[in-house]
Amino acid sequence: MCFIDRFYKNYPIFSARSYCFSCYKKLEILDLIPFFSYIFLKARCRFCKEKIPIRVFLSEILGAIFVFIAYFFSKNLLEFLVLTFYLFVFLALSYIDIKFKAVPQLLLWFLFFLALILKLDINEFVHFLIFEDFKSGFLVQAFSFAGFLFLLKSFTAYIKNFRSKGIQENLGDADIIVCASIARIFGFKESFMIIFCSALLALPFFIYNKKNELPFLPFINTAFIGYLVFLIFNQELK
Repeated sequence: MCFIDRFYKNYPIFSARSYCFSCYKKLEILDLIPFFSYIFLKARCRFCKEKIPIRVFLSEILGAIFVFIAYFFSKNLLEFLVLTFYLFVFLALSYIDIKFKAVPQLLLWFLFFLALILKLDINEFVHFLIFEDFKSGFLVQAFSFAGFLFLLKSFTAYIKNFRSKGIQENLGDADIIVCASIARIFGFKESFMIIFCSALLALPFFIYNKKNELPFLPFINTAFIGYLVFLIFNQELK
């Protein structure tokens, strides 16, 4: 969460020391211990007593869960690091989508290339470039699912515009890029199921709040993490 705040407030992202955004006092080690600092400081800055947002504490909990998930699914250190980054960037995009209703292209494509690094085989990449073996692989899965979502986006936009004479679309370009990265991690069928579950999760919010724009990335993220957790428990039961 601190990364997101620095990103949008144009603060240095990789500054030497973390600091309070209210009083700008540099934080000590005791202020930066995950979970415990938030609890012992009673959710307030030790210097200016400004309240620390609950999202900081929740992000620390999610961070611990993400590290465990990445460790469970990783076969080596590289996979662990890439998958951990993928989960954290996905979380950042979801939060940004909620807060600003728009996400930066830089983080979107960084997410996509993390999935590329996680699953791409060099032989597959060579075959793709010379137009051979289009049956499987990261690029085929990603591009196929992205193409499917683009057609779905165009069709739903047409139906909506036909009925309301508007120009809004139901699925944004950011969602397509994110879903394309998911497509190779899980495959076409599983990715479609994740999108379907995302739509089910979003449906009550859409019905309750029709007038305001609804960010969809948080629901995709929730369904994505939910599917990972399901796989973990399913594996443990076998």
